[in-house]
Amino acid sequence: MRINDALWGIVQVWLRYYSVFYKGIRYYLVSTFIEPILYMLSFGLGVGSLIGNFSAGGMHVSYKSFIFSGIIAQTILFQGFYEGAFGGFVRMYYQKIFHAISVTPITLSEVLWGELLWDASKAALASEVVALIGVATGDFPPVSLLTLLPLSFLSSLLFAGMGLAAAGCARNIDQLSYPQYLLVFPMFLFCGIFYPLESLPIPLQFAAWLLPLTAVVSLVRTLALGFPFQIQAIPILLIWMVFLLWFSRRAMFHRLVK
Repeated sequence: MRINDALWGIVQVWLRYYSVFYKGIRYYLVSTFIEPILYMLSFGLGVGSLIGNFSAGGMHVSYKSFIFSGIIAQTILFQGFYEGAFGGFVRMYYQKIFHAISVTPITLSEVLWGELLWDASKAALASEVVALIGVATGDFPPVSLLTLLPLSFLSSLLFAGMGLAAAGCARNIDQLSYPQYLLVFPMFLFCGIFYPLESLPIPLQFAAWLLPLTAVVSLVRTLALGFPFQIQAIPILLIWMVFLLWFSRRAMFHRLVK
């Protein structure tokens, strides 16, 4: 019975966030569609016209398809982290939503699970929008919309945990700039979104594989473009996800429970 009650509480939190999100869904859809299209025009067509087709991961692929698959992973990173970090901080610190919900029969643990699952759902939806555009432009096969969905959600959950952990540790909203510039942006630049990872020096390749986004990029390209499967991506992804979910909840409990 307790499990059913906990699931009910988590679902209610998720639905509460959805009802708020639905009111501004037009802005979300416009911004979500425009960003990948701008990336495609600037990198895929602009830089892609200079590079054309090239070899990466043992595959011969167009740079437009290569960069578009990287944008899926980048969308998961940015949407998951920023929703968990800035969205979570605003809901916790300014709007006091976590406190307000937790005085109802819904517990704080259920509130935090609902927060994480909502952040992951929103980020996964955004990544599927990017994949849909890639299918429409002929860069990805249609089946990739289905094969990418589980990866998108689990990866979004990972980065939502990273963002919520940052929100739990930050004393004020300005301190969220530290993980943004010291962790998120280095992953964005060095985890293979814009170029094949093997073009980096060996020490930087090793360092990049220690970061979770590299595993996400690798798996996205395997599912969307047929790149060779790199088995190390699975344990790296799962270890980071378990750690960040645990740490984010721990940080938020320490922050909220006095």
